[in-house]
Amino acid sequence: MHAPSFRWPATAVLALLAACGGAAHPGSGEAIAAQAPKTVLRETPHGAFVEPAPAAGTRGPSTPMPVKAPATLQRVAIVDREGFGQPLDAATIEVPAGWVAQGGVRWRPDVECVGNTVGFEWAATSSDGLQAVSLMPRLAWQVDGTVVPMNPCPAAPIQTARAYLESVVRSARPQARVLAYRERADIVTAMTANAHAPANGSRMRHEAGEILVGYALQGIEMREAFVAAVTFSEITDPMIGRSVNGMSQDLIALRAPDGSLDFALLEKLRLSVRYERAWGERMIARSRQHVEAVSQRQVASIQAWHQRRMNEITMQGILERGRIRMDTIQAIGRINDQGFANRQATNASIHTATIDAIQEVQPWRDPTSGKQIDLSIHYRYAWQLDDGRQFLTDRADFDPQRDLGIGGHALQPVR
Repeated sequence: MHAPSFRWPATAVLALLAACGGAAHPGSGEAIAAQAPKTVLRETPHGAFVEPAPAAGTRGPSTPMPVKAPATLQRVAIVDREGFGQPLDAATIEVPAGWVAQGGVRWRPDVECVGNTVGFEWAATSSDGLQAVSLMPRLAWQVDGTVVPMNPCPAAPIQTARAYLESVVRSARPQARVLAYRERADIVTAMTANAHAPANGSRMRHEAGEILVGYALQGIEMREAFVAAVTFSEITDPMIGRSVNGMSQDLIALRAPDGSLDFALLEKLRLSVRYERAWGERMIARSRQHVEAVSQRQVASIQAWHQRRMNEITMQGILERGRIRMDTIQAIGRINDQGFANRQATNASIHTATIDAIQEVQPWRDPTSGKQIDLSIHYRYAWQLDDGRQFLTDRADFDPQRDLGIGGHALQPVR
């Protein structure tokens, strides 16, 4: 398993500019004393943060708290109690001795985006509750404007490491004020050196940054620094177009009262994280199973949609063929009606002319009413139609509903 950003060695990065107040007049001690600095330069192992100077009467960088001796570090385990039926050490990290750890690995099996199914939700806190180091879960997302519908990862307008860190702050520390941000080129250098070659023609871009925020906790002004690395992968496919996906590493943060935040300690803790191989292998295997399950559900969904669509098309064909057949039946019925009318007229004429000489009639009985009806002898079958008329035919397979579009029942010959 490839180590995250915490294991990468630090190299030199940038220093931020500091702006100060206007120059005082030489020899004017009162003017210098009355002139408050507009910004404060906060040095770190990798450069300097530029922070606003605190308001008069408040504790801030210009009046730092007493610097404590370097903390004695101890290695503690981060435990996965959810993923594999029994507790399993997922990673270790060094923290100051006496700090109390809580949390561990969190699994979200109901999340389809595999990059968001597992992550650290862990913290270690000092005995007074004011200092703490936190590990926060990684995030996978699709960059807005390049979303692929079949990709289950959420869409977000996050296109840089800074935007990612700012989104984390808004979510985890909604009352915090962003004081400063700096790029972490040392982490990017290590990411580039350890990265695999992109697959499938994709392009990779690595970014890393550190953001400093301020907020009040228990009435005390706090400072907290967050460090994270992000990888963006871009794919251009003729079928789906351009797709950009973001994936963050596990994020680390350190908080302390204003004036006592130790950036060197944050870097030591970040670099001290070690993942356990056994846990990493089982996590990857479970993640692959999750991807396969999601893929199978997507295939089943597509197949179900396809079958529903085919059924719709088939039903439309059946209905269309039925409509054509009904039109044909009605046309045949109209032809038969006209032929019947013509024959009836002919029969009536013949009957009128010969009734006194020849009785060419066949008596028929209606099985429903029992009534006898005399009809022409020149037809083998007789039918009583639902509209009150009778119909004579020589066709043994005659069906009035089918052939005329009218219901009816057969008459029985009396002799």
